[in-house]
Amino acid sequence: MNKKLNLLQVYRGIAALLVVLSHGATILYREFGQNTLLQIFHFGWIGVDFFFVLSGFIIFYIHQYDLGKPHKLKSFIIKRFIRIYPLYWIVLASKVLASTFANYKDTIYQTSAGEILKAFLLVPQDSEILNTKFIGVSWTLSYEIFFYCLVAALILFNTKICRAIIVAWMVGVLLNLFNLLPIGNNFPLMFIFDEHNLEFVFGCLAAYTISQSKFKFKNSLIYASLFLLVLSIINTKYGEYNVSGIPSLISYGIPFTLLIIGSVYLEMSSNVNIPLILIYLGDASYSIYLTHGFFLNNVSKILDALFRKSEVLYTVVNFNIIAFLTVVIAVTMGCLIHTYLEKPLIINLRNKVFAKIT
Repeated sequence: MNKKLNLLQVYRGIAALLVVLSHGATILYREFGQNTLLQIFHFGWIGVDFFFVLSGFIIFYIHQYDLGKPHKLKSFIIKRFIRIYPLYWIVLASKVLASTFANYKDTIYQTSAGEILKAFLLVPQDSEILNTKFIGVSWTLSYEIFFYCLVAALILFNTKICRAIIVAWMVGVLLNLFNLLPIGNNFPLMFIFDEHNLEFVFGCLAAYTISQSKFKFKNSLIYASLFLLVLSIINTKYGEYNVSGIPSLISYGIPFTLLIIGSVYLEMSSNVNIPLILIYLGDASYSIYLTHGFFLNNVSKILDALFRKSEVLYTVVNFNIIAFLTVVIAVTMGCLIHTYLEKPLIINLRNKVFAKIT
């Protein structure tokens, strides 16, 4: 990109916070046995839909001219690998080691070598396994890797046959969306033809639209997307992943696509002043996203134990305050991990790897 799109970074940070708040509501209810104000953000899982659309946009916007150029493949794979795997492996290894030393029953000791290998490679597997034994949100990274593989195939081959296969796959996803694809409960096929995959395609279409045309009504696109998002959120019931039976691909994928298009046009045509803290949250979103579950679980336990020592304090202190502190600590720890681990790690790896290539 010729210009860093800070608005998209802000949206990335907001999406990560929504996921944290949504998971915080669930985890704190499990710990305390009662709801907190975090329940307001029960729809926070929509942050994942935004991540998928945004990922599709960024990858296509940056690499659209690399398609059909095999010599670009190595650079693409290295960049994507460094962005996803090193920090993920550190967090996952920490989780596995913590489970081992804490002797968590029904977790690591009943985990097969195949499940561990799949978790480290981000090979798709049942979300229940990931939630109980590994990193719950890593299921989304499996979709990221699958999308990267499709882009890598186009960089390497970009032939009529390859494009035809991808178009056929997209048709299959649409058919599966409306239960017209007879795949049953076959997990690999369910993953390949899952509707989330088309959110990456939406992002690609957004990037293609921006690179091919100019749009004067950028503000209208932003307002329309926000209106559709609010409408979808209002009609989303607690604990459900669709809007009155409408798939999230439509209810959230389309509005997020419009939001990205409008915001990119806006930032390209005018200067948008954004507080640095919001951009920083966007930069730290991956660290926050990977680690928030661990900190929400453990910080809530610690705070609960501290307040229970004093019956007076426990009755005076509102559970909402505990919930707020838990979320703040989880986000803060994610930011610290970004600053002192993720960022230096990525910079050092890129410098060393690409220095060898050049």
